[in-house]
Formats: sequence, C-alpha cells, structure tokens
Amino acid sequence: MSRTRIQRYSALLLLLLIFGLVTQPAAIAAVTVQPSAVQAAGTATPKPAATEEGAPAPPISPHVAAPPAKATPVPTATVAPTPLPTATAFPEEPAVGPASHWVNTENYLILGTDRRPDSANWRTDTVMVLGIDRAQGHAALLSIPRDLFVQIPNYGWGRINQVDYLGEQRSPNGGGPALVSEVLSQTLGIATNHWVRMQMDGFISLVDAVGGVTIHLDCPFYEPVFNNNTQAWDYFTLPAGDVHLDGNSAFWFVRLRLRESDIGRARRQRQFLWALRDQAMNANLITRIPELWSAFQTTVSTDLSLLDMVGLARFGIDLEPGNVRAGGLTLSDLQNFTTAQGAAVLRIANPNHVRAVVNGVWDAPAMAATNQQDPAACPALPAGVTTGEDEPPAVAATQPATKTVTTNNP
Repeated sequence: MSRTRIQRYSALLLLLLIFGLVTQPAAIAAVTVQPSAVQAAGTATPKPAATEEGAPAPPISPHVAAPPAKATPVPTATVAPTPLPTATAFPEEPAVGPASHWVNTENYLILGTDRRPDSANWRTDTVMVLGIDRAQGHAALLSIPRDLFVQIPNYGWGRINQVDYLGEQRSPNGGGPALVSEVLSQTLGIATNHWVRMQMDGFISLVDAVGGVTIHLDCPFYEPVFNNNTQAWDYFTLPAGDVHLDGNSAFWFVRLRLRESDIGRARRQRQFLWALRDQAMNANLITRIPELWSAFQTTVSTDLSLLDMVGLARFGIDLEPGNVRAGGLTLSDLQNFTTAQGAAVLRIANPNHVRAVVNGVWDAPAMAATNQQDPAACPALPAGVTTGEDEPPAVAATQPATKTVTTNNP
C-alpha cells in the first residue's frame, strides 16, 4: 500500500472517530481565561472549569425564535431513575413510518457528551446522524437540536440530550445509543445501524494532535464568555478570514451558543468537521499516530469493528465534496415550548414539515459550504469588542482562575 493511501486511510479513520466529539456541558459557560494560541486571531483562549453558584447576567439575551408557548397543565411523566427534571406529556403525533430518503442508506449515530469520570450523570448535547448511500456515492449529515422534546420509551417526555444517559443506566455499554436510535426512529423515521460516541475531554488534545484546524469565516465571530479572573462577562472573538485554531480555541468555537443558539452552534460544528476533514486528508498523520491514539483511546466508544471502519474509509476516500450534504432542524422548523415545570424545549408542531426537512438533507447545500455568509451583511460587533486584529481583548490573563461560576445559559 502506498504512503499516500495509508495517509488517507488514517485520516478517514480519524474523522470517523471524531465525528461525535463536539459538544457543550449542559447549562454552564464557566471558563478559565488563558493566553491565546489562536493564529491570526490574537484572542485569549478560555478553558473549561468546574462550577459553583452565582454570576451576573450575560451581556446579551439568549437567542430564541419567538415567544414560547405555555404548556397546558396535564399529568406529568416522571423521568426515572435519574434526578433529571420531569417533562410534561402532551398529545403529539409525529409522522408515521420510516423517512423515505433514509430507508436504503447506512445510518450512523454520532453522539458527543459532556461525560467526565467524576460526573454522576451527563448530557449528550451533540446528536447527529451520518447517512451513507453507497450506490449513489453520496453522504448526508443531519444535526438534531439538543432541546428537541421527545417521547422516551419507559420514561415519558424529555429532551433528546437526556436519552443517551437514561439508556446507559438501563443497559450499560451501548444501551444509551440504542435508546437514542429508538427515539429517532419513532420521532424522525431514521433507523441507525451503528454508533460512535466521544467525550468532550478528548476534543482539545485530538485537535492539537492533528496540528490544529484552519477555518474560513466570512464574518467576525463573537460569543459571550465569563472571565473568571475579572468575574465579569466578555467575548470570545475570531476575525474574518482564514483562522487557524488550536485545540482550546476550536473547543470554544464549537461549544459556545448563547448568541447563536444551539442551532448556530450545530452549523459551526458542521463547518469545523469539514475543515477537520480537510486537515486530516492533507496532513501527514502517520507521524502523529502515537499522539492521536493517546488522544482518543480513552474518549471514544463505538460498536463499529475494525472491518467496519476500513469499509467506511474505502468509501470515503473517493467521495466528491459536492456529494456530501449537511443540514439540520432549525428554530423555524420547530416550536418553542415551555413545560409545566418551566423547562424551555423545542417541540415538533408540524410533523409533516419536519419529515420533509429530514428527507431534504440529502439535497441540502454541500457540507463544504456550511456557515457561509454574506461579508457585506455581517452584524456589527458589540461596542468596545475587537477581534484581536489590532490588539487582544482585555480578558487576557496569565494565571488560571481559582473561582468559577454557573450561568443561566439555555
């Protein structure tokens, strides 16, 4: 086997393993500000940290599509055996039967969790389905919002980001993905064949192990972050143009969501995954195999065999970029809903429309074009905020903070 072919196999195997690594811990945005390692951005790179109560309100309000509908009081279904919030059941009839465009494809469930060794429970805030049509030489990636309100078998109603944890409690080592697959089949009509799950704590080291990733931004990027050193809100920013991200900066790019919502974050995740694919295909990863193995050996779990991975690699090697499509359910496809317990979720109010969106992902724009914007219509940066093109923002610090906070992020 030629050196070039070995490189491409190793790159595709890496991509398969990292498809599910992007996620955000539930309801926190606590950060420790560290010196920047972002090339061309000059922006201080925060790091994740533990949390405790008490924080001022963020500088901007969370993004929502419209005022949420208030739930009509009805009997509640208890989500057990975990301490997760209970959800209000309501009559809802999702589209019946399999999604036609996903019936004859190989479908892979991609999960990203905030699970940590010392955590009693976790959330799976990244839920994607990768479909492969070998006969046509096509692939499609569908993002599913973490707040999608679904019927969970034997538990009642809850967010889809709870399902993986609940399934693992019932049946460890695969029960979580199995339950997520069952929910997706009932709710969206997509049956998955295999799964890959990655824990968030492997993301930074894995991106660093491939030498970082370059993304192109048509507009400057900014999202609020909490600076532990000043105990005040500031912004994580990146300039427009080509920006090379190290692991820490990439982590925040795919994690933050207060301004753009979970939908905007999912769009950035898809953009980053394609850029990572390009990096993996073009870099000489042979010399980085020890670093890569160290980065993902304790963070990746899957039911795929080595032969399965090799088969996927062989298919992926010759995929044309234009034949890989990507999209997801957005706020305009779903309805904001507030449960009787006060939880803000997204419900399927129009099952037929949602089914059309799910099927339409195969005709969506190419994944390589994800997150493209009109440079002439970029939103203005908040007053006093820079992207680091002239000088770094004031959040830069040389020592990690010792106190952290919890915020009211959605």
